[in-house]
Amino acid sequence: MPTSTSSLTTLESRLTKPSEPLSSLEEYLDKRVRRAPRLYMGTVRGRRFAHDPEGHNALVVLSRFAASLLDHAWGEPLSDVLKNLAAHGLRSAHSWREIRALLRSGVLRCEGYRPDRIQKTPTFNLWMHLTNACNLNCPYCYISKSKDRLTSAAERAMLGSVDATAASGRWRRIHARYAGGEPMLQFEAMKRLHHAAKTRCEAHGVEFSAAVLTNGTIVPEGAPQWLARNGVGLSVSIDGLGQVQDQMRPRRSGGGSFSLLEAGLDQWCQAGLRPYVLITVGDANLDTLPQLTSWLLERGLAFRYSLVRDLQWGQRALSDSVGAGQCGDMRADHLGQGALTAEQLDRIRKVFHRCYDRIEAHVAAQIDRGERVVPPFRGTHHFCDLSLWRPISKACGAGETYAALGDRGALSPCQAALHSTDAGRLDESLSLDTQLQRHKPFGNFRRELGNQQCNNCRHKPSCAGGCPLLLQRRDGHIDGRSPYCEVFRAVIPRILRIAALEATGAQSRARSSGVQ
Repeated sequence: MPTSTSSLTTLESRLTKPSEPLSSLEEYLDKRVRRAPRLYMGTVRGRRFAHDPEGHNALVVLSRFAASLLDHAWGEPLSDVLKNLAAHGLRSAHSWREIRALLRSGVLRCEGYRPDRIQKTPTFNLWMHLTNACNLNCPYCYISKSKDRLTSAAERAMLGSVDATAASGRWRRIHARYAGGEPMLQFEAMKRLHHAAKTRCEAHGVEFSAAVLTNGTIVPEGAPQWLARNGVGLSVSIDGLGQVQDQMRPRRSGGGSFSLLEAGLDQWCQAGLRPYVLITVGDANLDTLPQLTSWLLERGLAFRYSLVRDLQWGQRALSDSVGAGQCGDMRADHLGQGALTAEQLDRIRKVFHRCYDRIEAHVAAQIDRGERVVPPFRGTHHFCDLSLWRPISKACGAGETYAALGDRGALSPCQAALHSTDAGRLDESLSLDTQLQRHKPFGNFRRELGNQQCNNCRHKPSCAGGCPLLLQRRDGHIDGRSPYCEVFRAVIPRILRIAALEATGAQSRARSSGVQ
């Protein structure tokens, strides 16, 4: 029976040109084919889909023919697999087109052929800490609040290090995140730093981009227009609605912050900006997370869930007295500080299932109305540092392609350890990657061989063991499973299912418009 190939054409358009041509079916009939070794297959609305965590953008909604081919691809020659399918009445008028798409994505492997890989622009990421000052007093924050702000000496060191990094020839792009404290309290310094860094990078032919991480309650005059004019992204931290946000993000002067947040969001949106929402999930807001999820979906705002960096998360609600900021010495000072119990992990899993139920219902409703999914799920949604659309060997670039720069000239592989005693000092004459390599304590953040304990896990290329700071604190090294491993295992299939559902909607719209 002929089957539609529209499920695979979108995939092909997302991929780079193959490493070698796939000219005809006949050339591959004698070659052995096998499904990707870590392949995950699921079902949504009666349609099967496949995801290869070792592939690039390798999520494929399958035709009946393609699904059956993967079911039978266990190392036999392609000709034998096709004969077996034909014996069961499974044929496709476009079989080579479908097989080619499966090979290029990597969900189907063939001896002598390498699947496509999307080339990533070499990017160095910066966390630019502009101030310790903040108008809020979040109980889980790892910053000791003070009036400290960016000094002229630290600004020179930042710009010198950025210049040296751009001049090294190893990077095509440098991306900065302006943070604090509350960076909008230093808006003028932010503008000055941004324009100077951009000018220096462009002089070396290197792209410079940036985003602001704000609590959303302070909107300086002219800030929305400046961000829009300069292409600077905006991320806003929201942890709950009403009293939950007030509890988790109270004002230092007293009272809650939710009303200020709502007013700030209105100002940003009226200026044509769509803030990306960062949700820190802890004991105090976990049970109300589904309501926040629905609120954000109704407003068309994309978001990320981040589990608080505290191994005693369920035992000491949102206390960072033994959390990431205090364990930042990158030594074994805080080993054995506790771990989540099975009961606590089960509670987290159940709440996130409720959240993803709401997201899936939201996506399905838009598809049923024939609408494009807003906000687009696959392109915007994130859960911690999981990387589902590009394989990773490390959960983050801390100590290698990522650095945090302090308002007093400190250098750290991670912002959560920026104020630790092991933090280095910026040297404006050296590139940041060179400085990170030379500072011995930062070596604890670098995985030379990958995470060996997770070798047998299907999701290792998407997770890579999780946050190295948490692992360093728990075990004294970073070669281990994330404390949130069981949560990741529960969440990943839900994310894949919703992304596949979104893809079926795109296919339906394409068919309706006559595009195949």
